[in-house]
Amino acid sequence: MIIPAEIRQKDTIDIISGYFKTSNSRELSGYFSPLLEMNILAEENEYSKAQAELILRDFFSKHKPVSVKILHRLNSSSNFRFGVLSFQTDKDKFRISISMTNEGEKFLIKVIRIEYDKE
Repeated sequence: MIIPAEIRQKDTIDIISGYFKTSNSRELSGYFSPLLEMNILAEENEYSKAQAELILRDFFSKHKPVSVKILHRLNSSSNFRFGVLSFQTDKDKFRISISMTNEGEKFLIKVIRIEYDKE
């Protein structure tokens, strides 16, 4: 049986990609685990959910997206999701990778990596 696209639940990677497209750190933080690892432009650390939201808000204020595309997704496991996004601004292009684990009711982000795209 084919399920129409409107009825199918959106994949977590699609939802998160949408929040990157709109620079919505507040909604995105709803998918953060209580403690997550962030590596933004070679600066790496573990942050609380609130700290990570502030860091992403700062990143978005300096880098407004023109387009965001999903380059790769791994969603075949019931416990793990992984996505790679291309994040294009008017000046720079970034590669964002997101690792998530299933925390019961939904997938939560454990790791976010943002680096300059070397293409």
